[in-house]
Amino acid sequence: MDEEDQTSEGFEGTYGEGFADIDHPTAAEINAGLNISCALTTDITLGWTDRDTDDTRGLCDDSNVATPTAKNYEGQLNVFLDRDPNKVDPSIYNDVMRLFKKPLRAGYLVQRISKHPVRDPSAVNTDWVTIYKFLSGDPNVINDATAPLQLQPTFYAQGQSSDGLVQVGSTGS
Repeated sequence: MDEEDQTSEGFEGTYGEGFADIDHPTAAEINAGLNISCALTTDITLGWTDRDTDDTRGLCDDSNVATPTAKNYEGQLNVFLDRDPNKVDPSIYNDVMRLFKKPLRAGYLVQRISKHPVRDPSAVNTDWVTIYKFLSGDPNVINDATAPLQLQPTFYAQGQSSDGLVQVGSTGS
């Protein structure tokens, strides 16, 4: 993992560098990222929120209107950390710490639908995903003596996301 350019890493989480077409991702583009699924707690927020709306009424409207405009999405992850951040042995927890230890790193969070991260770790054509572009925020450490050590990065939406659920390997229509 190149700590100087963490945008080249990948989330399911995959945290990755990008897509030729965010509405038609390939399995190779998703699998190029770092799959952080097994480092995540179940207490995460990733997804769409209410769209912005415009309530400008037309001359012939006899009721209020709400015209959807911009999409909105949010992300906050809780990830387990290794108690030994200098551990030499491979550790997904330390990989995630290195990925998010510095704020303001651009990347994409990919959420795969209905696939178990251990039984089906790699994305394949026909998988359904949502993709969101973020800047990582400041890494808050949750240090509770009665719980495992955790990192809680908040993510800042960067105005690029898939058009709802999209199918991996699709060519569009």
